[in-house]
Amino acid sequence: MITLAPRRSAMLSDFEVTFPSEIDIVMFRTFKAPRALVWEMWTNPEHVRQWWGPHGFHNDTCEMDVRPGGRFRLGMAAPDGTPCPCEGTFVEVVAPERLVYEGMPHVHPCGSGLPPESRVTLTFKEEGEGTRLTLHARLLSPERKDAAIEQGFAIGWADAFERMETLMSEQPAGFEIVTSHRYAASPEALFALFADPQHLKQWWGPDGFTNSIPVFEFREGGEFRIIMHGPDGRDHDNHKRFVEIVENERIVFDHLQPTHQFRMSVEFIPHGEHTDMIWRMDFAPSEQEELLKTFIPQANEQNFVRLDTYLKTGTL
Repeated sequence: MITLAPRRSAMLSDFEVTFPSEIDIVMFRTFKAPRALVWEMWTNPEHVRQWWGPHGFHNDTCEMDVRPGGRFRLGMAAPDGTPCPCEGTFVEVVAPERLVYEGMPHVHPCGSGLPPESRVTLTFKEEGEGTRLTLHARLLSPERKDAAIEQGFAIGWADAFERMETLMSEQPAGFEIVTSHRYAASPEALFALFADPQHLKQWWGPDGFTNSIPVFEFREGGEFRIIMHGPDGRDHDNHKRFVEIVENERIVFDHLQPTHQFRMSVEFIPHGEHTDMIWRMDFAPSEQEELLKTFIPQANEQNFVRLDTYLKTGTL
C-alpha cells in the first residue's frame, strides 16, 4: 500500500479539512483565480491530467465525458510507476457551480485520489476575485472513512490543489469587453424584452441573423439555448445558463461554448427618461482573443440597433 506521509500544518495553510460526520470528509481551498477558470481546470481533461493526484504522481491518460451519466478515467501512477487508476461517473453537472461524481471501486495500492465507492460533491463559489472550492466526499461507512484518512486521502487532495493552483498561474489571463447603448425606454421595458423568448428571438444577434430558442428557463440556474441562423445559412447553437436575475436591474448568464467561454452581465441603468444598457462580457482565456476583441464590439453595436428598432416598431 502506498501511504502519503503527513506534512507540517504550515504547508496546508491555504487548505482546510473537516470531518462533519462518521462518513464525511469535507475540504476547502480558496484559489486566486476566477470561477470560470477553476471550473475549466476540473472539466477539461487536458488540464485534469496535469494536476490530478499528489506530488510526484502523474497521469498518462485522462478521459472525461462531463455530463450526467458520463464517465471519466485517469491512468494515474505513483512515483515508482505503480498503477493507481481513478474512475467514476458524473451524477450532476451545473456549470460553473457544482459537480457531483461517484467513484468506482478499484483494487490498487493508492490510498489517495478517489476513495472506493464514494460520492464527491464539488461546489465552486465566487469569493472576491477568487474562488472557494469545497470538496465533500461521502464514503459508505465509518471504516471506509477511517481507512481513507489513514492512507492520506486529505493530504493527497491538498497536494492536488497545490498542483492545480500552479497550473492556473501559468494560464494566460482572460479579458473583458464592455459595450453599451442608451435607449429612450424604461429599465422595465428593456428587461421585459430580455425576459420573454418571443421578444428576445426577434432582435438578438448581429445584422442578418434570425433565431430559434428551444430552451429558455428564465431563473437563476436555468438553461438558455439559442440557435442563431446566420445569413450564410449556417446555424450557431449557443448554450448558456442564467446565474443571476434581478428584476429590471440586471441579468447575468454564462456562455458555455468550448471555443469562447464568458460571463455576460446585462445592466439596466436609469438615466432620466432613458436607460443605459451595459453589456459586460468577462472571457476566459481563448486562442481567439484578438478575433473576439475585433468582432464582438461591432456585433454588439448591430445588436443594439436591432433592439432599438424593435423597441420602437415591434418589428425589424
